[in-house]
Amino acid sequence: MPQDPATIQRQIEDTRAELAETIDAIAEIVSPRRVAERAGEQVRAKAAELRARVGHGARPVELAGAAPTAGRGAVAVTAGPAPAAAAGGAAPAGQDGGPAKRTVRWGRVALAAGATMLLVARTTRRRRRRRG
Repeated sequence: MPQDPATIQRQIEDTRAELAETIDAIAEIVSPRRVAERAGEQVRAKAAELRARVGHGARPVELAGAAPTAGRGAVAVTAGPAPAAAAGGAAPAGQDGGPAKRTVRWGRVALAAGATMLLVARTTRRRRRRRG
């Protein structure tokens, strides 16, 4: 059944508009800047989650026999309330009835995030060069 030329032209224009939107969406997804931004957002979200998990009810502690970590980006924390006075002896963390100790080195977290962003940027550049 033959169609009206004006209807066919309208369908073609609609299809072109949809295709342009799809191509723009794909370009937005694979854009190196957007990839790097998303990676940075993911790292920031994970770091915030770690801070919230470790920081909730946490208190700073000094590790016995350890050198001070001030200025080096390391924080030692224990979760939960302070345990009763510990009897002498250095039992492994968590085995003396007290909470386990964690150390978060934010400098290393930042270094890993930066390395990941550089790797993503390098990979996208290589892919563009191969296509071009």
